[in-house]
Amino acid sequence: MSAVNQQEVLASFKVLVSMAKADGKLLEEEFASLADTFEEIHLPEGVTVDRLLNEDDEPIDALLSQITSEIAQEMVYQSAYAMANIDGECSEEEKELLNKIGTTFTSSKLWGKQEWLETLERRARRSSISEQVSQIDDPERRAIEVDNAITDACFLNAVLGAFPLPGIAIAFDMLIYWNQLDLAQTIGQSWGYDRDNENLRKALFGSLGLTGTRIAVSNLAKLVPVFGMVVGATTAFASTWALGKVANEYFASGGEMDAFSLRQAFKQAKKEGEAVYKTKADEIAEKKQAIEPQVQLLSEELKAGSLTPEEYQAKLKELL
Repeated sequence: MSAVNQQEVLASFKVLVSMAKADGKLLEEEFASLADTFEEIHLPEGVTVDRLLNEDDEPIDALLSQITSEIAQEMVYQSAYAMANIDGECSEEEKELLNKIGTTFTSSKLWGKQEWLETLERRARRSSISEQVSQIDDPERRAIEVDNAITDACFLNAVLGAFPLPGIAIAFDMLIYWNQLDLAQTIGQSWGYDRDNENLRKALFGSLGLTGTRIAVSNLAKLVPVFGMVVGATTAFASTWALGKVANEYFASGGEMDAFSLRQAFKQAKKEGEAVYKTKADEIAEKKQAIEPQVQLLSEELKAGSLTPEEYQAKLKELL
């Protein structure tokens, strides 16, 4: 992997801020998502979240010219792509910026059009941890089932988060996101809500800042050396724990919790999730170590084109 210096990392993060502002406005939930996610990682020395989000924007050409290593170029494009497309509403301004990034980085053979990434995203949308969940009328049984679903999803996502592999980690980050969405839908269905509720992602995930923005920043964070297995696993576990707990509160309230209440509950539950992670850390590390050789091989086969995105995701889930 090419060496990536602090200037490159900083320029890469600024490109994502430019993407968030591409349509001329930075929505409150986008700002909150960027701020929360930047606070979870170790930014380059002297760089603050406030500086990243509130400084006057540098020209995009100047930022892109500072990103010279092949791996950083690839990951910037992947992250920008995820941010623009994961909600299915890529604006014309976002498409224009994506094209600008792509044409600037044509010296890299890796950024491509990321067909594997697009296909994996479509596949993940159709996948589900549990397709057979129905309303549970007994409160005690529902509480047990919800707790079990949260625990299982936390362990799965923590193992995924423990693989900070530059160039391929975004596939893991996307799976974490879709697993979290699946968890929220599973909990909703246990309360009698429609699993396919199209408003769930905006009503719950948007309020919590669990968006393509978070995936994008998390992916680029792999460029920061100290963002390794422990940080990735902890964050994935704690955010999934918090999402599950808050989703349960949200559906128990009949979907009446406002955005402020959701965010406050999420922050509190996330601290709880970080504490729970510590009791599971050794087990998660053992699982990660056990499957690491197979994951490396699958990732190499995916990037080489000898494995389709569908095959990759199926085999990865088998390992987990």
